[in-house]
Amino acid sequence: MPFEASSSRFRIPAWGICLVCLALPLLASCKRNPDASSSGIPINTEAGLSDAPFISGDGQRLYFTYSRYDFGQWFMSGGARPPVLSGPDRAGLHHSANPFDESDIYVATRNPDGTWSEAVNLGLNGAYGDTGGMEINGGNTFVWLQGNGTASNIVMANRNANGTWGPAVDPGPGVNDHSAGALQDSPKLSADGKTLWFTSNRALGQGGRDIWFSTNSNGSWSAPANAGAPVNTAGDEDRFWFSPGSPDLYWNGPAGIMHCFSSGSTCSGTPDAVTIPGCSLPSWVSVTDDGQRMYFACRVPETGRMKIMFSVKQDSGSWGVAHLVD
Repeated sequence: MPFEASSSRFRIPAWGICLVCLALPLLASCKRNPDASSSGIPINTEAGLSDAPFISGDGQRLYFTYSRYDFGQWFMSGGARPPVLSGPDRAGLHHSANPFDESDIYVATRNPDGTWSEAVNLGLNGAYGDTGGMEINGGNTFVWLQGNGTASNIVMANRNANGTWGPAVDPGPGVNDHSAGALQDSPKLSADGKTLWFTSNRALGQGGRDIWFSTNSNGSWSAPANAGAPVNTAGDEDRFWFSPGSPDLYWNGPAGIMHCFSSGSTCSGTPDAVTIPGCSLPSWVSVTDDGQRMYFACRVPETGRMKIMFSVKQDSGSWGVAHLVD
């Protein structure tokens, strides 16, 4: 499938309902969330799927994947129950009778009052599933995972001077391995566009899914190298994140979101598990360049659904209570 169908609970409206607030004190309050959508279809819909968030370094653009299909019960049943077509139809969304082929990347822009604009289709989505995107170069270069009907490829595109997007460019067979059973996912570009980090279960890894990276020299991408220990273990690792302005590395591992301080391309010490009060199963971490706000997708065990949330770094260095973005 083009994305990991994730989980979450139902959406708390921005205007708040006090009875709901009493039931879910860790995830919302009766006050209007200052980090909320200002109008139209919210980022977190009551049905369908909003997943795979990425916050721009300046905190002004929030990218995410959207599908009308609700994968909560599909996830909870281990695939026995099909995804449900239940979400609203966002403008520009491509439709598919196959729920695993319907997902597009959207972007919401922060308003002057701190709320989020209604999300718009990014305009580079293909005919099948698109997900897991992130920007560099002020939003003018984008990398993401694009389906082709049978498999998914990591691709990149540059924005033209008139605001349209150039064609999706495949970095090549070294990155996109379509050997039997192999996959690639969750791409992350360095700020200069010269290093590509991604997830793969290809051969010669540490076990399961690992973090890999490839470098670009004279327009060609090198054969990917495994990030090695202590980032990769015998379990599954995924969704690597780093920032040019921060020594912090984050990724998903068997113990949840992991963190370490970087020493070049790896950790300078033993990784530690990140705790975010109000979300027991966070993933898809990205952090603003000032290191103060973390955005992530939160899976709620009871429903199998996903919501996009954020946390603010505390003076102690820990992360504060998770809040819905709208």
